[in-house]
Amino acid sequence: MFSRLLKPRTTYNSNLSEFVRNAKSREKKRVYARVIDKAIEAQNEVIERQKATS
Repeated sequence: MFSRLLKPRTTYNSNLSEFVRNAKSREKKRVYARVIDKAIEAQNEVIERQKATS
C-alpha cells in the first residue's frame, strides 16, 4: 500500500502544457487573441440562431 504512495508518478506533457511553458509572450498573446476571437464568433452564432428561432 505504501509503495504506491512513495512511487513517483509518470507524468505526460500535453501540447498545450508545452506551449504554455515554452512559448514566448508574443506568441501566447497571438494565440490567445485568436482563440478568444473564435469563441466570440461561436457565441455570436449561437445568439443569432436563438434570435432566428424566437
